[in-house]
Amino acid sequence: MTAALLDRRRPHLFAAAVCSGLAGANLVRGASPAVALVAAVVLPLAAWGDGVSRLALVALALALAGWWWGSARLDALDRSPLRHEVGRAEDALVETTAPARRGRFQVRIPARMLRFGRLRVDEPVLLELPAGRAPPQGATLAVLGRLALPRGPVHGFDERTWLRRQGIHVVLRSDRWRAVGRRGGPAGFADRLHLWLGRSAALGLRGERRGVVEGVVLGEDQGLSDDLRNRFRASGLSAGRRAIRVALPRTSVTNGESR
Repeated sequence: MTAALLDRRRPHLFAAAVCSGLAGANLVRGASPAVALVAAVVLPLAAWGDGVSRLALVALALALAGWWWGSARLDALDRSPLRHEVGRAEDALVETTAPARRGRFQVRIPARMLRFGRLRVDEPVLLELPAGRAPPQGATLAVLGRLALPRGPVHGFDERTWLRRQGIHVVLRSDRWRAVGRRGGPAGFADRLHLWLGRSAALGLRGERRGVVEGVVLGEDQGLSDDLRNRFRASGLSAGRRAIRVALPRTSVTNGESR
């Protein structure tokens, strides 16, 4: 009876095993190659098992693989070659990866650093520009900027910790920029889709009504008042823009000029 039930629920069992491994990486890191090797050894052993033992071995292998992959991704997110460059000002090349957030005195944009001086990198950063015109999502920008650490705890909010959980360790502050291109590939397609949805989803609406629709469809809250933004985030409706970072490429760095 148990074997038949587990066999019917096999996809759920395997998915739960992977998710358990990924979640376990938040508690204990297991990025050692030995973990991946054990997973690779356990999986073929399932071919000699039968019934419950076969399912258990496959689930164990998937859990170990998820644990190893999640740990490797977390280790990659924790590494930041740019932290060693904090305080320096250089010409940089960045790609904006999300819509700009406009403040009273500045514009803040999630971005990906491609080059900082002669250092080629692939690392997420928070780009701060003067208040005014903001580049669109997906734009490639040439900027002259200075690297700084995010702000620490202020009035109960620790921006540095909040950004680190997104893989962002530094802020690039710049007072001038120019667009030199746009990113292509799947990310470029997602940028165009985002632009189309932004134009069509809230057609004819203005003010906070438009902001609410954009928040539900795109996960953005720039058009909301502070009170409504807090209630919107508390409702869980802003989950549309959350991404699973463990599927992203690892941060890499080399020296030399950008290609």
